Amino acid sequence: MRVNRGKDFEDEIKKAFSKHSDISLDRFPDPMAGYAGIRNICDFGVYRYPFQYYFECKAFSGNTLNFNAGITKDQWDGMVEKAKIRGVIAGVIIWFIEHDITAFVPIQELERIRDDGAKSLNVKDIKEAKVKHFVVPGRKKRIFYDYDADTFLKNVKRWAEPYFFGVWG
Repeated sequence: MRVNRGKDFEDEIKKAFSKHSDISLDRFPDPMAGYAGIRNICDFGVYRYPFQYYFECKAFSGNTLNFNAGITKDQWDGMVEKAKIRGVIAGVIIWFIEHDITAFVPIQELERIRDDGAKSLNVKDIKEAKVKHFVVPGRKKRIFYDYDADTFLKNVKRWAEPYFFGVWG
């Protein structure tokens, strides 16, 4: 029987956010191959005052998140558009399985490195802090993590408040 680490990872992320009564979490359906014309931009919509978040979750055994193979055009374009709205944060939560690292990278940062010529995000970019990212803290269980959504969102909020107030005045 094949293990689907990606779906299990999404379930762990969902569990982490669901523990908090002040967080609104919406899991968007994941239709295979755009079933019935539905093409969602990400896995989750999360709201915690004062920000709306859009998170796409990816789990990889290797070292890289290939932009073309790992993120669909609808996901990329949709998250870029959402991130242009004041108070909206969008990006990818990536679990590099073999490296025991789970990090969130804002879509603006992925777009920046792609525009600079990168075809993928390497785990070294995270380890060496070459990209703006936020570690999703968690306690490792046997395979998966018990993630701390509260600390994660507080860290992202600390970055986002000056970013949005500086950009939008």
